[in-house]
Amino acid sequence: MLRNHVIVCLSSIDWDFLWQGHQQIMSALARQGNRVLFVETTGVRPPVVRDLPRMWRRLRGGGLGNGSQLPRPENVQVYSPLVLPLPYSGVAQAINRSIMKRAILRLTSTWGAKRPIVWNFLPTPLSRSLVHSLNPLLSIFHCVDHLAASTPAAGQLAHTEARCLAEADLVFVTSQALFERARLVNSNVHLVPSGVDLPRFELSRNCGLTRPHEMQSLPRPIVGYLGGVHQWVDQELVEVVAIRRPEWSFVLVGPLQVDASRLTNLPNVYAVGPRAPAEVPHYLDAFDVAIVPYRMAEYTRHVYPAKLNEYLAMGLGVVSTPLAEIKRFNERHGDIVRIGADAESFELAIAAALADVDQLQVDRRLDVARSNSWESRIEEMSSLINASLERLRHSGSCVASQAN
Repeated sequence: MLRNHVIVCLSSIDWDFLWQGHQQIMSALARQGNRVLFVETTGVRPPVVRDLPRMWRRLRGGGLGNGSQLPRPENVQVYSPLVLPLPYSGVAQAINRSIMKRAILRLTSTWGAKRPIVWNFLPTPLSRSLVHSLNPLLSIFHCVDHLAASTPAAGQLAHTEARCLAEADLVFVTSQALFERARLVNSNVHLVPSGVDLPRFELSRNCGLTRPHEMQSLPRPIVGYLGGVHQWVDQELVEVVAIRRPEWSFVLVGPLQVDASRLTNLPNVYAVGPRAPAEVPHYLDAFDVAIVPYRMAEYTRHVYPAKLNEYLAMGLGVVSTPLAEIKRFNERHGDIVRIGADAESFELAIAAALADVDQLQVDRRLDVARSNSWESRIEEMSSLINASLERLRHSGSCVASQAN
C-alpha cells in the first residue's frame, strides 16, 4: 500500500457530493498514513443559479471545506477554491492558478514533503496548468468518464482532456472504452474499474437492518435506483415501465439533478433524495431489484456504473440497459446482470429478477461483489504508483549518472 506521501487531489466533484471513488480512494490512502489535500472542483462551466448554495458554502467556510457534512479521515484536508468562475478565460486561468498554487503550498507546508503526488480527476485548462506548476513527484490522471462528451459546453475540454492523458506519468481509467482512448497517447495506462466498500455493506447486511421509515409502508415489490437522476437516466423508459406496472413501487435514492417530474408525478414513483454513505445499505436492503436505466449515448459508452457492485454487495438482482461495460461485466461474471434494451424487455427483465429468489443466485452476486472490492482496487493502484515512482527515481539516477 502507498504510504507516507503527500497527495494533492484535484477532484471533479465536491467532498459532500455523492460518495464516489474520489472520496473512497483518498480516504483509504489517508488511513494508510498519507496526507491528502482534497481540492474540490473548480468546474467545467460558468456557474448558474443552482450553484449558488455551493458557492455560499465555500464563502462561508473561507475556502477550507469547513462546511463539509460527510465524514473524512483525520489525514484529509478539504480545500474549496474561491476562484474567478471563468474556466476558459486565459486571464482568469492565470489568476486562479496563482491563487490556488499559493493556497495548496500553504496548506501542505507543514506536511514534510516538498513535492506532492498530484492526482487529477478534472481535465480543465486550470487543473492541467496547476499540475505542472506544483512540480509533482508523480502526476496521475484518473479518467472516470469521457467528460468532454457529457454536454455541448464540456466539448471544449476535448483538447485539454487529451493533453492530460498524454502528459501524466500514470493514467487510471474505469472502462475499456476509456482505456482504448488513453493508450493511444500514453503507454502507462491501467484499467481499474470502480469497486465497492465491502465492510460497509457486509456489516449492514449481516446486522439485520432496520428499513427506513419512508420505505416501510410502500407496496412491494420495490424497484430501486441509487444515484443522481441526471441527464443520462432514461426517464422515458422508467416512466413507461412504471405506468405499465402500477403495482410496483419505484424508488429513487439520490439527488434530482435534472427535471424529473415525468417520474415523480407518477403515483408509484418515490424520490427520497440523497442519503449519506452509512444510510445507503439500509435503502438498498429495502429494494427487491435494482436498476441501471441509462440512455445509450457516446458518454455512457464510456461509463462503468459504480452502483453496480454496491447493488451486488447487497445480494440484489440487477437490471440494466445494454451499456458496453455491463456487457463486459457479464462476460467476466457469467451474465449476472439482466439486460433490457427497451421498455418491454426492461420490464420483462425486472419481472424475471423479482421471480429469481434462489439463495444460490444471491450468494453468487455476493461473491462477484467481493471480487470487486475497493480494497483490492486501491491496493492495485498503490502498487502501480510505487512502480511508477521507482521507475522515475531510476530514470533520474541514470540521468544524473550520465551527467557526471
